[in-house]
Amino acid sequence: MIIVERVTVLVPVYRESKLINGLLEALERDPYPDKEVIVCVDAPTEKTRALESLFPWTQFTWSEERRGKVNVLNEAVAGSTGEYLLFIDCDIRLTEEGFVGKVAEALRSHELVDIKKHIIRDSTLARLVSYEYLSGSITSLLFSNLKGRSPQLNGACFAVRRETFDRLGGFRRVIYEDLDLAFRAYQSDVTYRFADDMAVENAVNPSLEVWLRQRRRWGVGLAQWMLKHFKGLLVSVLRNPHIFLAAFLVLSPSAPLIAVSFALPDDVFIKMLSLALLLLSSFQLYLMPSIFPVTVFLVVVKSFIMTMTSYLSTGLVFFLGARRLGYRFDPFEYTVYFFLYSPIWFIMILVSLVRVILKREPSELDWKV
Repeated sequence: MIIVERVTVLVPVYRESKLINGLLEALERDPYPDKEVIVCVDAPTEKTRALESLFPWTQFTWSEERRGKVNVLNEAVAGSTGEYLLFIDCDIRLTEEGFVGKVAEALRSHELVDIKKHIIRDSTLARLVSYEYLSGSITSLLFSNLKGRSPQLNGACFAVRRETFDRLGGFRRVIYEDLDLAFRAYQSDVTYRFADDMAVENAVNPSLEVWLRQRRRWGVGLAQWMLKHFKGLLVSVLRNPHIFLAAFLVLSPSAPLIAVSFALPDDVFIKMLSLALLLLSSFQLYLMPSIFPVTVFLVVVKSFIMTMTSYLSTGLVFFLGARRLGYRFDPFEYTVYFFLYSPIWFIMILVSLVRVILKREPSELDWKV
């Protein structure tokens, strides 16, 4: 007799989603024999209310007020019956045949499974975000293959055994609930797999204003997470410096340039170089007039070499990662990502970290935990 574990699919919705109908239709078509689907809706619109009659086989939980993603998911898990838990955001599109069955198969050998996400590349912003998701996938694959555990997780679509979720204490009331769960799982030696043999598609709001608001929230959440788990992170980095360094360089390819710029500004470099040339010119007086132009030229060369080395080396990693994981790689898009998108996001994280340390993080983050 073949034992089939029940899979509980949990979908949180705030107000409404353009992709929720397609997501529920895909789950309805999925042939997996034992699954339950629970859609948790906060502050529903009339359009969302209509889903209940369109999908009578789906369980809906309703709240007129915003309870928050963490709260609704923890409540839904408590009332569910599946041995396996599959969390899917409402802006996800399923394209894999037999998706739920593939997830269940992965969970039979691993306690926590992160699923590859492709971005729906329907706007300029979405195409740039796709490289951010590519960096996350490369990093997750790195940890999955080298450690069998991972300190990070993309919560838009992942699965976990119920017993593991309960043992970890479920989601905590934090902004980055998926990253927090992932690091607790990492510290608890929970077996992990990055499922690069299946994928979902993730929608991105094309509005720059929405992106900035979201990243402002994520920056604070990431800073809070870093401070909360500082000791554990430090121990993990010291034990596996090569893996964490590689992950950091992939996740923030522009970070080394920014760090070096702050650590050794050009004016310090110019003064050091000028002093060296002055000492040299004391032996050869005819070198004196050439000190300044030579110094400036060397500073420009230094900056150019550093920038191009970082750009080309990380670009090669992203190119190879894209081929390995089935992402699209465009040199022009990556150039914009490297020189514009990545530095902006990295600086936002640094600013958020300073604000959190000084306890001046924004009181209103358009998020409820």
